[in-house]
Amino acid sequence: MKTSFAIAAIAVLLSCSVWAAPNVIKPHHVEALGSDMNCRTCHTTKGKFQRPDAQTCIDCHGGMADIPTQPNRWDKNPHNSHHYEDLLECTVCHSEHKASKPLCVDCHVVEFPNLK
Repeated sequence: MKTSFAIAAIAVLLSCSVWAAPNVIKPHHVEALGSDMNCRTCHTTKGKFQRPDAQTCIDCHGGMADIPTQPNRWDKNPHNSHHYEDLLECTVCHSEHKASKPLCVDCHVVEFPNLK
């Protein structure tokens, strides 16, 4: 009985630690902002955290035309696509707390080597 209780207690504590773990911040943002980086740097809305809006990204990175995109073998510029021009929200492709994925790959075979 004591062993079962101890195992259950450990399982609960371990599962809680997963929820309490801080979100991973990508190294390039930590390097750029250092100790000034915190959740509210990007998540400016009050209450429940939501994706940052494009203006939050633009405030630091500039507009789509200002962001350098390395040449690729398909000669595509994801910040000025023929489908969406420069109208997409940054978070459609870029994610801070998980791997980023370009929207283009849903239909096209493309690679963007500097996607962060």
